[in-house]
Amino acid sequence: MKNLFCLLFALLCMLTAGCTFERIYVGSSDGISRMVLMLEPRFWYGAKVSNTPGISYMARQGKFLYAARRVSKGCYGVDSYQILKNGDLKALNSFTIPGKTGYCHISLSADGKFLFGSSYSGAFVDLLSLNSDGRIIKLHKRYFFSGRSVHKRQKKSHPHFASQTPDGKMILVADLGSDRIHTFKYDAVEGALPEKSIAVTPGAGPRHLSFSEDGKFFFAANELNNTVTSFTLGQGKIKMIDSCSLLPDSWKGTSYAGAIKTIPGNRLCVTNRGHDSIAVVKFDPQGKLKLEKIFSAAGNFPYDLEYINGKLFLVNMRSDTFSDWTEKNNDWKINDKGTIRRPMCVVAAEKR
Repeated sequence: MKNLFCLLFALLCMLTAGCTFERIYVGSSDGISRMVLMLEPRFWYGAKVSNTPGISYMARQGKFLYAARRVSKGCYGVDSYQILKNGDLKALNSFTIPGKTGYCHISLSADGKFLFGSSYSGAFVDLLSLNSDGRIIKLHKRYFFSGRSVHKRQKKSHPHFASQTPDGKMILVADLGSDRIHTFKYDAVEGALPEKSIAVTPGAGPRHLSFSEDGKFFFAANELNNTVTSFTLGQGKIKMIDSCSLLPDSWKGTSYAGAIKTIPGNRLCVTNRGHDSIAVVKFDPQGKLKLEKIFSAAGNFPYDLEYINGKLFLVNMRSDTFSDWTEKNNDWKINDKGTIRRPMCVVAAEKR
């Protein structure tokens, strides 16, 4: 049966070779799935491309894909893959993370030399050195963080995100536990050189960051108070500008901000996990924020999202669903929904 499915899938790929499509990879508790959205005519089809379970986050650069995952209780790692022309994944190598905690988020340096891995439970950020062939070489450096804040979940540092700035000069770390944004100077040899940090609103819990297209601002999705905060980002100087809620005034329940992505029109899309919605926030030329719209995620606990060519791709972890959306007449409409067991992350692949 498996061989028959592979044969039919290959035949479908051949028949649709001249069509326009978009491809995403979804990481879940069951592995990595390649989902392909055919645009002419419009339909989804997909296939499992890695059976390695426990995927927590993925990052892609060029023809290489990296996946952080839990191997077994107390054992964590990162796998590297080469993306083949047909979208399949060729396993390159695996790296076992030293210690008993894994990465909740990973990202890559623009020059392809380093992977940044953030450990929420371990209170550290790792820099893994990478080879030009995509393989992970070794643990280059580990940076530990300390501090706490006012929320019951902020008794210690919890780095939740580390990424290079668009100009490549800095690395920013969002520390949910200490309510701080840490800054590092990026160095192609050392990887990162610690500089300073900036405090955010006590109890906010910065989780993930996103950058404006012109590189002048960055934005923090604050998990614990379900807000977004804007910051200036220029010449290595960071200054907090504005914050706004991601929830309707009438909401009285529990909700946590999750993933954040910058989309065209000087806007942000942020997931509300609990309210089970997507908030769209507008920012003006000064970085001031305004909640523009909230729409249902059509699922339970929207965990991660990606924006590609006018379409929003979303995974809802607790309802085991993924979906794609388009914006029409200032309203977001769901196009299709699929099922994947406990999806955690989604990354884009190239458009063909």
